[in-house]
Amino acid sequence: MSAPNPSPIPGAFKAKLSVVTGLRSGKTYALKDGVTYIGRKGPQAVDVDLTEQENPGVAVQVNRFALVWFDKNGLGIADTGTRIGTVVNGTKIASGKRFPLKAEDTLKFGKTVLKVQVIKKQKTGVQK
Repeated sequence: MSAPNPSPIPGAFKAKLSVVTGLRSGKTYALKDGVTYIGRKGPQAVDVDLTEQENPGVAVQVNRFALVWFDKNGLGIADTGTRIGTVVNGTKIASGKRFPLKAEDTLKFGKTVLKVQVIKKQKTGVQK
C-alpha cells in the first residue's frame, strides 16, 4: 500500500495550470503562493490571462473568472460569480465558495480547459 500524497503547500510544492484545450494548447501558467486570479484582460488585473486562448471578440461580463488559493490549507478555487461558471472535473462549482483542488484536476472556463499540475520542489545541497 502506497502512502497518500501529502497536501500540496507552498514551500514544499509548486503548482501550475497547463492548457489542455485552447488556442495555445500546452502553454503553462504558474500559480503563485497566496491568491492567483484567472480571467481575461479587463478593468481588473489577472495573473492567468486566458485572452490568448480563445478567438478575439469573445465578450465577457466579468474579467476575473476565478481565484485560486495556494496556501497553508492547500490548493483551492472559487468562482467569482460569472454567468457561465467555473467547472472542475466536469462539475460546475458553487460561486464564492472555496473548492479544494488536487493534481490532475481539470478546470474549464468557457471553451478553455486547464489541468492542475503539482510538483514537489527538489532540494539542493545548498538548501537546509
